[in-house]
Amino acid sequence: MDTTADAVLFPGMGPARAGELGRFLVIDPLARRRVAVADEALGYRLVDRLREAGDEYTEYLQIAFVLASLALAERAEAEHGLTPVVCGGSSFGERAAVVRSGALPLAELVRLVAGIARCEQEYFTTRHQDLVSQFVVRLPEECLPELLDGMVHDVSGRFDPDVHLITLAEADLDEFIRRVRAAGGYALTTMRPAAHSPRLTGLRDRLADEVFGRYSFRDPELPVVSDQDGALLRTGEAVASLLLESTVTMVRLPELAARFARLGVRRTLVPGPDHLLHRLPGLAGQTELLRADVKEALKPRRPRRRATAVAA
Repeated sequence: MDTTADAVLFPGMGPARAGELGRFLVIDPLARRRVAVADEALGYRLVDRLREAGDEYTEYLQIAFVLASLALAERAEAEHGLTPVVCGGSSFGERAAVVRSGALPLAELVRLVAGIARCEQEYFTTRHQDLVSQFVVRLPEECLPELLDGMVHDVSGRFDPDVHLITLAEADLDEFIRRVRAAGGYALTTMRPAAHSPRLTGLRDRLADEVFGRYSFRDPELPVVSDQDGALLRTGEAVASLLLESTVTMVRLPELAARFARLGVRRTLVPGPDHLLHRLPGLAGQTELLRADVKEALKPRRPRRRATAVAA
C-alpha cells in the first residue's frame, strides 16, 4: 500500500444544532443532492421535519448529520486532492462510513438509520432509562477504577489515553463527575440514551431481528477500519456486524489510529460537525488531520479578485 496514503474518518455525533445542519442541507449543492435521495427514501421532507423537531436526538437529526458529513467529505476530498485507501467512523460516524465505503447505497442507509432510531426510541421508553454515557477527559486510564469504585459501570469508549466514555446509572452521575473534577479531570457531554454498553444486548438483538435483516450489505469498494478493534473490513457481512455490534461494544479509537498508521496513512480527512477527533493528541500525532466542518462551510466566501492588466 502507498506509504503516503489518505483516509477518511467520520466523526461521532456530539451535540448538533438542527438549525445549522438544516441551513447547510438547503444551501450546499452537494448536500441538496443527498437530501433529495433521502426525501424519496423516507417519504417525507427531511428539512421540514428537522425544523419542527429542533435539537432533540431524533431520526431527522441523525440522518441530517450523516448527509452533511458525506457532502462535506465529497467536497473536501476534491479540494485537497485526496485519494482515500480506507475509511472509518468513530461511533455514530460508522454510518456515514458505510456509504462512503460502498457497502450500502445512500437511500438504504437513510432508511436503516431511521429504522435504528425508531427501534432505539421504542426500546428506551421501557428499558434502561436509568443509564447514561459520560465523556471524561484529562484522566489517565489507571485512574478510572478508583473514580468508579462502588458504581456499576461499563467503559464504553477509549478515544485517547486520557479520553473515555463511561456508562453508568444516572443516579451515580453527579458523584462520578464530582470525583472526576477532584482528580483534575473534566466531564464533557452526557449522552442520553446510553451507548456502546454490553447491558444493551436486548436492543442489539431487537435491531438484528427487526431492522438489519431488511438490508443486504455489499463488499465495500473502500475497506473500512473498525473503531472497535482496528480490524480491516473487506466484506459486507463484516461491515454490517460492525454497525450492529456497536450497540454493545466499546469504541477503541487508538486501535483504529494504529491501523491507519500501519497502512501508511499520512493524511486523514474528518468531515462533519466534529467536537472531539481533531482535539485528540494520539490521533493527531499519527496523521495530519484535515477538517471539513459545517460552520466553515456556512461562512460567506469572499469573491476572488479579478486580475487586471497594468499599463506599462
